[in-house]
Amino acid sequence: MPLTDTAIKRLKPTDKCTPARPDKYSDGDGLRLWVRHTGNKVWVSDYKFNGKRQSLTLGKYPILSLAQARQKHQHVRQMIAQGTDPKQHKKEQKAKVDGSLLFDNIAQEWYAERKTYLAKKTYDRNYSAYERDVKPAIGHMIITDIAPPDILAIGKAIEKRGAIEMSKRTIREVGQIFKHAIRQGLATHNPAINLTEAIQPSITKHHNRITIRQLPQLLQDIDNYKGHVLVKLGLWFTCYTFLRTNEVRMLEWADIDFKDKIIRLSAEKMKVKRKHLVPLAPPVIELLQQIKGLGFSEKYVFYNTSKRQPLSSHAFINALYKMGYKGKMTTHGFRGLASTTLHELEYMHEAIELQLAHDKDNKVSKAYDGAMYIKYRTKMMNDWAKIIDNAKLGTLDNVIHVDFKSDTGKSINQ
Repeated sequence: MPLTDTAIKRLKPTDKCTPARPDKYSDGDGLRLWVRHTGNKVWVSDYKFNGKRQSLTLGKYPILSLAQARQKHQHVRQMIAQGTDPKQHKKEQKAKVDGSLLFDNIAQEWYAERKTYLAKKTYDRNYSAYERDVKPAIGHMIITDIAPPDILAIGKAIEKRGAIEMSKRTIREVGQIFKHAIRQGLATHNPAINLTEAIQPSITKHHNRITIRQLPQLLQDIDNYKGHVLVKLGLWFTCYTFLRTNEVRMLEWADIDFKDKIIRLSAEKMKVKRKHLVPLAPPVIELLQQIKGLGFSEKYVFYNTSKRQPLSSHAFINALYKMGYKGKMTTHGFRGLASTTLHELEYMHEAIELQLAHDKDNKVSKAYDGAMYIKYRTKMMNDWAKIIDNAKLGTLDNVIHVDFKSDTGKSINQ
C-alpha cells in the first residue's frame, strides 16, 4: 500500500529497530522509507542492476517530500532502463563537484608534472595517446572504481589497431597515474599491474642498415650527393661519431672542445639524460673546421640558414632516401653498423655501449661515468675513423684488428 504524508509523520522506531537494521516501509516499485533508531527518516531506492541488488539513498524526509522522493525514484528507474547504474552516476556527479577523485583530473595533474622534464616529442606522443585512447574510456570514472578489465580493454583496443608497443606503453602510463594517486592518498592499489602480459608480444624491428661491406658504396654516394652541403657533412659526421639524429642536429659549437679533441654533451641533450663524451678523431676535427669555415651559425653546427633553425629531424633520412637507400639504410643505422662492426672486431662491449650512450645494459648504466674508459674509447673512435677512411678509399680489408682482451679495466681507464 502506498505511503501517505500523514502515515509517514506518525512513524516512529519500533522495538526491532537497531543501528544496523532500520525499519523499512515500502511505497511500491522499490521506493522505501527507512526509519532509523534515531528517529531520522530516509528515502531509499532499491533496484537491481546487472543482476545485483542495489540501494541508493535519495534524501531525508521531510526535507525531501513524498512527492519529490517519488519523482527521484522514477528518475532512477529511467537511468536503469537506459543502462546507467544510478549509484555509479551519483558518485560521478559528486566527484565532478570537487573533482579530486576523477581519473582525468588526477591524470592531468600527473601529465602537467611530466611536461616540465620530458622531451617535447615524447610528452606530445604520450599525452595524445591519453587524450585519444584513455580519457574517453575511464577519464570520467572515480579512480577507486576503475578495475583491471577497464584498463585492459583500453590496451586491447589499441592492440587491435596493430600498435602493440603503444598498447603496452599506454597500460604502463595508466599504472604510473595510479602510482601518483597512491602517493597523493587518492587510491590504495594499482589495477594496471601485470596487464601488459595480456598483450601479444611484439616483433622487434631493427632499423634498416647496410653491412660493413656495403659501406664503401654508401660513402661514395654521400660524397656525390648534390643536396645541401650541411646535410652531406652531417651524414659524414654521423657515420664517424654514431650519435643520434637529434644529438647531431642540436649540436652547438660550445659543446666542442677543439683543444682536447672531444665533444661534451649535457644531459639535457641526451636521450638517456646523462652527460656524454665523444672523442674526436682527426677526420672529424677537419670536418668540423670545414663547417665552421662556412659561417652558417655562431651557435649551432648544423644550421639551416633559410629557416633560421637547426636542420630538421628528417633532413638526413630524406637525403638517404634520395640516394636510393629507402628500406636499406637509416640515419640510426650508422649506430647499428658501428656497434656490429666494433663487436665483431672484439672491442670491449662496455666501451661500445657507453659510446653509443645506451641505457639498456644495467651493469653499465648503474656504474656510468661520462669519462669511463675514455682512453680506450678515444683509441676505439680513432680506429673506427680509420675503418671509415679505408672504406672510402676502397681498402676496407686494411682495417686494424687490435686485441684488447689482455688489457685490464684499470689500465683502460688510465
